[in-house]
This record gives sequence, C-alpha cells and structure tokens, in this order.
Amino acid sequence: MLCRLVFVLSLICACGMALGQGQDSLKIGDGDRAAIVETEHEDGIVEFRRKFLIRFLCNYNFVSFWSSEFDGGALKSNRPVDVGLGLGYGDFYWDFIYALPFTSNNKSSKSISFETGFDFFPGNWWVKGVYRSYSGFSTDVGDSSLYVDLWERDVYVSALWLGTSNGEFSPRAAFFLDRRQRHSAGSLILGGRIQGTKTKDKDEFFPYYQEPKEIFSSWVDMGYTYTWVFDNKAFLNLWGVAGVAVGGDTEEDDYMLLPEIIAKFAFGYIGEIWSWNNVLETEYMPVIFDSHWEQKLVCAYKILIVRRF
Repeated sequence: MLCRLVFVLSLICACGMALGQGQDSLKIGDGDRAAIVETEHEDGIVEFRRKFLIRFLCNYNFVSFWSSEFDGGALKSNRPVDVGLGLGYGDFYWDFIYALPFTSNNKSSKSISFETGFDFFPGNWWVKGVYRSYSGFSTDVGDSSLYVDLWERDVYVSALWLGTSNGEFSPRAAFFLDRRQRHSAGSLILGGRIQGTKTKDKDEFFPYYQEPKEIFSSWVDMGYTYTWVFDNKAFLNLWGVAGVAVGGDTEEDDYMLLPEIIAKFAFGYIGEIWSWNNVLETEYMPVIFDSHWEQKLVCAYKILIVRRF
C-alpha cells in the first residue's frame, strides 16, 4: 500500500514539473509577451502580474501519539493521504483539505479528517488561521489491530514576523509559489499563536479523555529560515521554529506546558504559469499536564502544484 501511494505522489510531482517546464518554454518563444508575465516587486522579490491562482494539494501524513495511559507503544493515525484545493488572489489564500477514505487501514475503522484555513501576508507578516478535525488511531496488538476513535478538533490563529527579510526573502516563494526570489536569502522568524483544542475518546480507551477536554493555549515562537535560489528557477528552503506555550483546561485547574519543534524542507520550481514544490515537514510536541503526559509526532510529505491565471 505504501509503495503504491509513494508512486502516485511521485507521478503527480513529475506531471507538475513537466507542465511547469513546458509552459516556460512556450513563454520564451512568445517574445515580447514573456516580458509582461512578471514584474519586480521589491529589490530581490519578483511578483507575477497574474494575481489569481489555483492550488492543488496532496499530502501523505504519518502521525504517532503516545500517552501515559497506554504502555503498548505508539498509536498511529489512520488517515494517511489528504487531497485539497485552494484559491488565492493577491495577498490572501484559502485551502480546503480532505482525507481520502479508501487509503485508511482496511483492518481498522475508517477515519474522517478535514482541514480548512486562510493565509494572509500583510507586509513582512504571515497571518494564518486553521480549523481542522480528525479522528482514528490504530496500533498492532499481537496479530490484530487495535482501533481507538480518538477525535480532536483544533482551531488556531498565528502571526509570524519575518522582519529581517530586507526585501530579499519571502516565505511565499517557497511555500505558496506566488513570488520568486532573485537571490538566496533568509530571515529571522518571530511570532506566536492562540489555539483551542477539544479532544474526546469516543471508545473510552483513555480515561483522561472519556469526557471532552477543551484546552486553550498561548504560544511564543522563534526560528530561522533560508532559501537557496538556483539559475534554473528551482529553489531549496530550510525552515526551523521552536515554540513554547502555556495552557489550561477550561473545566478543571489542570495547567500544562507545551514545547514544540517544527522543521521543514522544501524543494521546487517556479515557472511563469505553472509551479510546484515538495515539502517534508516534521512537528514534535510533548504535552505535560499535572497528572498526565502525552507526545505527538507528525511527519508529512506534501506536494503543491500552482496554476496562475
């Protein structure tokens, strides 16, 4: 199953690459019309004249969950493949992502997962809002699989300031493909987010989540990112952010500490009409309550294909 999924994702990426390079070769042959496709936005950033774009997303996810109430190892997410569609115009973007049900483990119950949200770029700020809901974890117990209907709803708004970009760096060039950097550059990342999470174990496997737990937290984040730009319009980006939060249960006096580490690796190609990227993303978050601890590891391989109009 995994090999087939990797093959499909690789095929999508290859198609995106072919489309992008094919469109570029057509534009080079168009002569004067190629000159009006893009315009210089800042000293080191190229902005495309085509403001409207469609985003095609495909993600392969691997989520592991550990809890002090279960000593049998990690529970793994039962929703490996997500697909989505997004729209963008100017500085505003909106995406909707849904898990493909037939990619779930056949030995376990089907999982439901979807995510929607916006991204907004005022100046050197990256403002993001997300609503996501997912359920379904499984683990191997002897020769059988154990399924736990652990449901979680997550809502957050974050704001990141890339104040040392100096007109040379833009995260949009690596992760949204609507800008092109002229030179290799990076920036310091400062910011934070406000987050609300509600969790419920519908199978009553975890006593801590037999009743819905609603947690609110406030985060402070800091990191650095850098993009290397190549002559063939390809790029490579590294992104690293560490954060810490304090939060609490709305029903009980159960306060907690939430450290977090997020690392990303992005590689892609930015053409005048078609663009694509591949992103490897890892997020690790241990959660420490007064009488309970848990850990979550999220790894994802993401493909984004963008078409400008």
